[in-house]
Amino acid sequence: MVRFHWHVEQGMSAYMPPDGITLQKDLKVQQASCEIEVPGQKETLPAILTLPPSYLKPDKVKEVGIVLGHGSNAADWNGKFLTELAAALASQGYLVVRCYCKQKEQRRQRMFEKALDAAATSPFARGVTRWLLAGLGNGARVAAVVGTKCRGTIAGFALLSYPLEEPEPMPPGKGRRNLEAIPGPPDSAGPLLLLQPPVLFVTGDADDLCSVPHLRRACKQMQSADIRFVVMKGADATLKPPQARSHNPVIVRNVADTVLEFAEALNNNSLHDNNLPRFVPDASDEVPAAAAAAAAAATEPVAAELGSASAEVGAAQQGDNPDQAMSVPEQHQPATEQPTQEYEAAPDIDLEKQTHEAQPQLSPYQRHSHEPVTLS
Repeated sequence: MVRFHWHVEQGMSAYMPPDGITLQKDLKVQQASCEIEVPGQKETLPAILTLPPSYLKPDKVKEVGIVLGHGSNAADWNGKFLTELAAALASQGYLVVRCYCKQKEQRRQRMFEKALDAAATSPFARGVTRWLLAGLGNGARVAAVVGTKCRGTIAGFALLSYPLEEPEPMPPGKGRRNLEAIPGPPDSAGPLLLLQPPVLFVTGDADDLCSVPHLRRACKQMQSADIRFVVMKGADATLKPPQARSHNPVIVRNVADTVLEFAEALNNNSLHDNNLPRFVPDASDEVPAAAAAAAAAATEPVAAELGSASAEVGAAQQGDNPDQAMSVPEQHQPATEQPTQEYEAAPDIDLEKQTHEAQPQLSPYQRHSHEPVTLS
């Protein structure tokens, strides 16, 4: 038996075992299990590619691929919710990749980016030219951070239960002296303010980490010219009914339909004709003057203490490497104001108790476009 192996970039590769592709009869899609060999890491990074039914025909695979990140519980990467969400998207022609990383969030950001690189260079992504970065919980925050510095062309973001009211983890870096004495960000609005492609927010009305008023205030400060905003009734921070042990199939289907509609609009460049509710600011979204003054005052000692360290972090976020520049989709014409969409949830259902020096160094995406891989 021979395993299928592909090169990602210098020092990095990925492989799929002989029995790596399995058919999920109940979901009517196939899954390709693979291991990603990441430079500097002893253990491989487990990943799953959920494949469209006609994945052997590149012209049948949608131009937009999807990276889907799990939340704080790494075991959820292959749980019912993300598996069914990936299957719903793949059944409509989208390649979906998930990876498993139980380390700290900063490490998960790197692994999320490596999973994107591996998927983009795989033979399954021959027809994919742009990527939708998505995540659940702090996986949504990981997607937002990675999207500002990765090398792929980003079509948009689908942020599910974004943990806005959870303090953003302090970034690692040189020169971090006495960081313990420096107050960190009060929330996780920071990564959102750098996003420029279209963004979809899906949040529950019982989400204690992302209240609708707080999220609307954050949206008003964002650079993105197209923000869609959907509220799921009867859902908490995990998009389950409050205090429920399992996901409600109606909520799962509504979330999948919402993300699919957003992905279709990105793939067809038709966001201007999309019916998902678009965020339109109003007077209630104004940041209270006292809160704004307190936030400004809190940032002054941080800037003074960090000095050059903050500059390093900022450079890392923006990306000094031209290969890491992110393409921004064209802005769409303003849409008419629409009310925030809400879904009614059904009663809770408990479902179950390198290369040679003489050769030019190409990024995975450049090499992928020059050297397509065929799959027999």
